[in-house]
Parts: sequence; structure tokens; C-alpha cells
Amino acid sequence: MMTQALKQLVIVGVLLVLTACQSADTDGTLTAEEGATMEAAVVASGKYFQLTGVLADRPVTMELQEEQASNDEGAPTFRGFYRYDDFGGPIAVYGGFNDNRQLVLTEQGSWEGEPHLLQGTWNPRSGYVGDWRSGNGKDVYPFAFQLETRVPVSFSAKSLRDSVKAFPQWPYSPELYLEIEWLDAQAGTVPAAQVKFLRSAIAQGLFAEGVHRPGEDLTAALTASRNQLFQDYQEEMRDLRKDGLLDSLGEPDEYLSYNYAYSTSMQVYYNAADFVTLGYTDYSYTGGAHGIYATRVESYDLTRQRILKISDILLPGYERKVSEALAQAIRIKYNLSEDAPLSAILFEDGIEANENFGITNKGIFFVYTPYEIAPYVAGEIELFVAFANIKEFVKPEWLEKAGLNQEEE
Repeated sequence: MMTQALKQLVIVGVLLVLTACQSADTDGTLTAEEGATMEAAVVASGKYFQLTGVLADRPVTMELQEEQASNDEGAPTFRGFYRYDDFGGPIAVYGGFNDNRQLVLTEQGSWEGEPHLLQGTWNPRSGYVGDWRSGNGKDVYPFAFQLETRVPVSFSAKSLRDSVKAFPQWPYSPELYLEIEWLDAQAGTVPAAQVKFLRSAIAQGLFAEGVHRPGEDLTAALTASRNQLFQDYQEEMRDLRKDGLLDSLGEPDEYLSYNYAYSTSMQVYYNAADFVTLGYTDYSYTGGAHGIYATRVESYDLTRQRILKISDILLPGYERKVSEALAQAIRIKYNLSEDAPLSAILFEDGIEANENFGITNKGIFFVYTPYEIAPYVAGEIELFVAFANIKEFVKPEWLEKAGLNQEEE
């Protein structure tokens, strides 16, 4: 088992790119010992855009990230979220350019049938214009999103990509691949002190609690954690060799389950002047039938410069009401009738709020990782609860942000 290094690095991500990176070795791979003397190479790897406009005559805001291919030669990929401004629930999208150079974004979360698509012309200097198409092809609505040139917080993506061989001298060796991609907060329309707070919060968010100290150089911290991870991996593989499970005469196919991989990526759910919601998505593969992934969400209060807790948003006693709203969200998401048990999708016939939540101005969403409430095949489950549906348990400050009158029935 990998030890403390795995607890230190949140090195897991949505899109795993298994690429060996440049290093001192002629085969392009560092040994753990060599890596200990080399600072991790951090490169720019993507861009962030905020767009606003209309889809089917409804106001929409999109938080979109463009990611460069790991080999710097392939076409970029895109991912992000859009939300209807009058509803607020984030809708995940991902995709890239088709053969006609149109940007095609696929909506995530479709349980049955074909997913919905956005397809149109992308211009990084002006925006995104095209059509939204339902999965069944029956509904088509135009959209036009304009690029916002002034955003509360600007972001640029940076990444560290590296790998290490368990036995560099072997003709073929098991290998560990590592990719860490994060968002570097930069100047926007909010005060510089708030950007500084967010940069520090992101740096700490990449590590387990207490590992990264405020003010510590991020590249140095990543280098140290990478080196420890590489060392732990090589020690584990040496133990397997001693046990007779690995030898230098093995064929590549025999070692597939010993090719470990870790990656992390970040995403912007919501970006406003008073608070920002970000996600840290982790992926790891350490043998077996498949890897495991999970997204951790944090909402950052820029004004007070702190991470928001659920007690900052909801009043005591919210649990039952939110549980009912989550159950209804499950029924809508998975087309369950009112008399169908939730256990048709979930492990149990009920669902409770967890501490893995994010905020938009219109509501709160909860993210449940694979195996948390449902089988792996169900994937990660994200459920949005509008403040309007639980407003008796929403603090006045957040009712005001949502445009809700607390006195309304």
C-alpha cells in the first residue's frame, strides 16, 4: 500500500493523461533518487473563460476551461459548467472540436439515452454561438454566449506531469504516472487581498490538512511530495519483486496492474465578486479492475476570506427538509416515479446531506463520490437543491443573494 505520500497529495483527476515527461534519463523517466535533486517542472496548461448569454431565451452563465493536450500537439479539450441564471444549478459539460472545427460540448449526467449537446462556433476572443440539441434529437434551441472580459477572479491552469519507473534498468518496467493540474488565481475585479487569499487556499486544498503551510512555495511542496510518492512506489515494487511477483523477464502485459497512476484537476463551478466555488477532482489507479475518482468541493467567501461551512448557509434543523429535497432531486435526475424506491438507484431508500457541498447564488449542491451512496456504475452523483425549496432553513444573507423575499409564502 502507498503510505503517507498518498495522504499528502490530492493527486487524482477527471481526465487522466498517461504521458512520460522530460527528465534527465535518456528514456525520459526519472528515478526517485534523481528526482530528489530536481525541482518539479510546472508549465502553463490551460485557460479559463467566463461567458454570459442566452440559451432558449433564458439567461445563462458558463464557466469554461480549455486544456492543452499533454503532448502540446493534440487538439485542446474543454470542460466546465453552465447554469441558467434563474435556477442556478451547475450543469457539467465536456468536449472538443469536431472535424468541422465546431466546439461540441456534451452534458454529463444523462442516466438513460443519448446526452444533450451544445454545438457551435468558438472564438476565444468573443464567445460561443450555436445550438443546444436534446439527446433524442427532438428539441433544438439556439444559444449565444459572449466572453466576459472582466471577471471577479481570473484563473490560469498550471500542471506538473511526471513519471518514474520501478526498475529503470529493466527492458520493461512497471511505471507510475503523475499529473497534477491546478488553477492559479489571478487579478480580476475583486481586491488583490482576496486573490491572494484564494491562491493560498487553493495551494492548501491540493494537500491534506496541515501538509502545506501558508506562504510555503507551492512548487517546492509539490516537488517534495512527488519525490516521496516516487520513493514509496519504488519501495513497494521492490517488495513485490522480493515476493516473486515481478522479475526483469516479464512481458509488458504481465505488469499492467502495476502501472500506477495518480492525477488531479480543478474546475470552476461559480465565480462571483463575493464568493467562488471550486472543485478538486481526484483519480488514482493502483491495480485492479478500475481506478477510483472523487471530487471535493469548496466554496470560498472572498469578503471574509474563509472557507464556507454548511452552518454558514443553512439554519439548524435543516437535515430533514434537505433530505426530502435531495430525494426529489434523485427522482428527477433518474426519472424515478414517486412510488419507486430510491434503492432502485441508491444503496438505501433515503439520502442525507453530506459535507461535500458547493454554493451558487441560487442554491446548494451536494457531491457524492462513487460507492458513497450508490454502486460504482452510477458514477459521481451531484444533486442541486434550490434555496427556494428550503428557504425556511436558509440564512437571510443567502436568501437575499438568491433574490428571495423571506416573508413570501
